[in-house]
Amino acid sequence: MIHPAAAKVMEGDGSVRSKYGFSVMKASDGKCEIEMNVLSDWINAAGYTHGSVAYAIMDSACAYASASLNKLAVTINGNVNYTKGTKVGDRLLAVAELQTQSAKLMTFAGRVIDQDDRTIATGSFLFQVLGDRD
Repeated sequence: MIHPAAAKVMEGDGSVRSKYGFSVMKASDGKCEIEMNVLSDWINAAGYTHGSVAYAIMDSACAYASASLNKLAVTINGNVNYTKGTKVGDRLLAVAELQTQSAKLMTFAGRVIDQDDRTIATGSFLFQVLGDRD
């Protein structure tokens, strides 16, 4: 299920989704799941997927998760730990889930796994709540 407010944010993020080639599978109740295939465009000089890909899909998942709670919120900090490299053709799943929420801040835990359910990266993200979505 994709919450209507999250769907609206996804529409506004169309160019980001297109560049990364990801699909949102779920965005509701403060949780989001994004899937994507690693393309050759994302491979670095070492032959692995550039770390910005894991960061970007976790960050986007957090944004859609916050929108699923009718909150307008922006990233103010993101920390990512990379545990395994991926290559062209690997299937990635990013999951973000709300951990804490106050009037001004939201924290999210993120995780990226591959098609073999191996953890690729974990992250923690801090979002500033700017207000409620219309």
